[in-house]
Amino acid sequence: MSSSASAIATATSRATQYTVLNASLEKLQKNLEQLEQNVEVTVIHTEWTKRLLTIHSSLLMASAKVLDDGEHHQQPRQESQTLSSQEQEGEYQDDS
Repeated sequence: MSSSASAIATATSRATQYTVLNASLEKLQKNLEQLEQNVEVTVIHTEWTKRLLTIHSSLLMASAKVLDDGEHHQQPRQESQTLSSQEQEGEYQDDS
């Protein structure tokens, strides 16, 4: 009798283990499906991120060029303004 009770206990234990294993495998399958969806979304986001990076880089380079050109054009104006104010001061000094 003890051997039949042991066999029944072993069969019950195995059935329980298989049930737990089946539930774990189902959960793993759902997680893998979710991971696959996340990877697909990440690929799409990566493509858009590259495009945005290209646009951002282009804007940055263009603004740097505009700012550099603006500085080069402003310096002669500042020098000419300085010369004009010195000339005006000189004229005022000559009149005194």
